[in-house]
Amino acid sequence: MLHTARTWSLYHRTRPSTCESTVNRFAPRACLVVLSAGLYAAMLPTGAGWLLAWLALVPLFWACSTASPARACALGGLFGLAGTLGVAWWFPGMVERYFAAPPALAWLGLAAIGTTVDGVPYALFGAWLSRAARRGSLTPFRAANAFVHAELVNPYGLLGYSLHGTPFAQAADLAGPWGVGLLAAAANAALTAALLPRLTRPPVLRTLASTAAAVFAAFLYGELRLGQSFGDGSPVRVALVQGAVARGLHWDRSLRDANLARYLELNGEAARGAPELVFWPEFAVDFYLSEETPQRERLFAGVRAAGADVVLGASRYSFREQETLYYNSVYVIDRSGNLGDGEYDKQRLVPFSEYAPFPNAPHAASAVYVPGSGPRLLDTRALRVGAFVCGEALYPEVARGLARAGAELLANPSNDYWFGAPQASAEQLVSASFRAIENRRWLVRATATGISAVVDAHGRITARSAGDGPEIVAAEVERASTRTPYQAAGDAGVAAVCLAGAALGLFGRARKPFPEGDTT
Repeated sequence: MLHTARTWSLYHRTRPSTCESTVNRFAPRACLVVLSAGLYAAMLPTGAGWLLAWLALVPLFWACSTASPARACALGGLFGLAGTLGVAWWFPGMVERYFAAPPALAWLGLAAIGTTVDGVPYALFGAWLSRAARRGSLTPFRAANAFVHAELVNPYGLLGYSLHGTPFAQAADLAGPWGVGLLAAAANAALTAALLPRLTRPPVLRTLASTAAAVFAAFLYGELRLGQSFGDGSPVRVALVQGAVARGLHWDRSLRDANLARYLELNGEAARGAPELVFWPEFAVDFYLSEETPQRERLFAGVRAAGADVVLGASRYSFREQETLYYNSVYVIDRSGNLGDGEYDKQRLVPFSEYAPFPNAPHAASAVYVPGSGPRLLDTRALRVGAFVCGEALYPEVARGLARAGAELLANPSNDYWFGAPQASAEQLVSASFRAIENRRWLVRATATGISAVVDAHGRITARSAGDGPEIVAAEVERASTRTPYQAAGDAGVAAVCLAGAALGLFGRARKPFPEGDTT
């Protein structure tokens, strides 16, 4: 009896509590998830870390597939939060400068985005991965489908962007950036299956072989597309004017004349190269082109003297009943100094800075704009331009709509000043470059402070600005009218495939269920 009591006492002193057991099981997996988020963030800024795209998600897949659904849900949410902090680390500084917010509040805002917008989809992904593993119905492509489905919620910093500059990126004309990401996610899942073969439905060798075949096929497709030309007719010479005029929350009206003089001087300098078309950035002028002002007359006269059509960004307004509506717009001024017919109004506005999503929520004083009604092309004497403004580069459907409407060249006038970090500008340029691949259109991106660039129909940067100062980027582009599968199917097709794959993981025929709770 004494021996039994001592044994019982010793057992209770040495046996970990339920809370300790949970922590001991969760903590190592949490570390793996944070590692995965760190690798994910490291590969995105310029696409130079494309090798990481094939293995960055392995720790995440391993951790979630070996945890219980509840813990895997928490792990997925942790990945969303950590990944957001790693990818958008510049965001709090931007909020401080743009909204004059305290640093703590700015970081809290980023954490809120990581917890909700990114955290919730990845939490659901983690729970799905765990459940599918327990049913024995997990395959690399089903896991990849589920991961890409989580990415569909937030288009910033996508996995597929890490493969920019490689032949694999050319598959974007088939299924957009999510199709490219699907390939990379499947490779990560296949590597995870090699480490944990009991969690995968097919035999490991067959899993690795099928995934390798898909990767090889995508490589061959990319090489084939890189060897093709998508241009129609003779090249068109263009110039991009980077005025280095930083637009913050408010325009400094006292500098209006000086800013206009700088752009006109650069425009005249660009004209020496005899371009047919010159591009200025978003909000290049701070006055309304519909009003007869001395500044407008100086602008028209300067364009007429240079002798080339100019595409530029400016605000505009219209009246509806007793309400004044403001738009972030893009105009054409022809080489004769006349304002072109029609303009493009930005469709996807930035919440809190361009519009107030909630009536009583804090927002910038500039949040007065309304979205445009749809794609509208800008006709120049050289070609038809499809312009999408700044952050619209993140949304493939905007550029796709312009290409389907007949755009022969894509333009992305932007203002990168608010980023405050060259890495963020580089990420934005990569996003815009994917729009060129998806639609097989050349793209020009004129920014106020850099990076201004010309991108060919393969997503390759053919010319770019050297820094943030005043600069002219001159290049030749080609008009194009190619129709791509992605233009026809769009994101709906990608979402349907991903949803079907995820459903098979939950409701498809299982091999042999694994016991509930952590598998290791």
